[in-house]
Amino acid sequence: MNVLLLLLILSSLLGVVFMAVALPVVPPWLAAILLTGFGGFLVATFLALRGKKAGYWVGLVLAVLVLLVSFPDPDHQIFLRTGRILESTILIVGNILQVAYIAAFIQQTIRRKQTSAEKIT
Repeated sequence: MNVLLLLLILSSLLGVVFMAVALPVVPPWLAAILLTGFGGFLVATFLALRGKKAGYWVGLVLAVLVLLVSFPDPDHQIFLRTGRILESTILIVGNILQVAYIAAFIQQTIRRKQTSAEKIT
């Protein structure tokens, strides 16, 4: 199993925990957005499991969106400052997974281009 696929699977599994914690306490409009994002991770994971490159690209877009939305949010920072362990753990692990996914995606893309260039010459 490749690293990107493993990171997508782990993100989807963490998403199950996140949904269980978040959905009971967020307003309906936010729940709909969160469920859409979670669905996106499930689709990306499913596509990647089927060997479709599009799944990895969807995963990349979602990883960037998660980082843009989650980390700078002041409400999320409150979890860290007030010692809410479960919420803080989900936030930290989720962001680490997304950074790792982006880094692995870039590394794999560079490696693939180098391999292609070597085959041409």
